[in-house]
Amino acid sequence: MMIIGVDYHPSFQTIAFLMEETGECGDQELNHSDGQAEKFYRDLKQRGICVRVGMEATGYSRWFERLLAELGFEVWMGDPAEIKAKRVKKQKFDREDARLILRLMRENSFDDHGSTRNKIAKTVKVFFTAGTLHPCRE
Repeated sequence: MMIIGVDYHPSFQTIAFLMEETGECGDQELNHSDGQAEKFYRDLKQRGICVRVGMEATGYSRWFERLLAELGFEVWMGDPAEIKAKRVKKQKFDREDARLILRLMRENSFDDHGSTRNKIAKTVKVFFTAGTLHPCRE
C-alpha cells in the first residue's frame, strides 16, 4: 500500500508518500493544469498499487476526489483546523503540510470523522458494483 499525504492547491499539489512494503518515501510537487497529477495517480492504478490518500477538506478539490474514487483509491479527508493545530511550526510550508498529513495517517491520528471517507467509499462501491473498477489486492 502507498500512503500519500496531499497539500492541495487549485493549480498544484504537494505530496509526501510512503510505500509500506519497501519503506521507500519521498515528496513531490504535481501540477494540475498540464495533467501531471492525473497521470501520476493513473500510473499508480495501472501498476496495481493500492493507494490511500489523505488531504485537508477543501471546496476546490472535487475533480481530484472524483478521480481518486474512479481509480478506487481510499480517500481520507481531514478537518483543516485540526490539522493546523497539530502543526509544530506555525508557518505554513506545503511540503511540511504534506508530510504532516502523511505522519498523522501513519499514526492513526488523522481524524476524518468518517463522514467523507464513508461517502467516498459508497461512491467507489457503486463503481465496483457497476463493474467499471476492480478492487486492488492487498
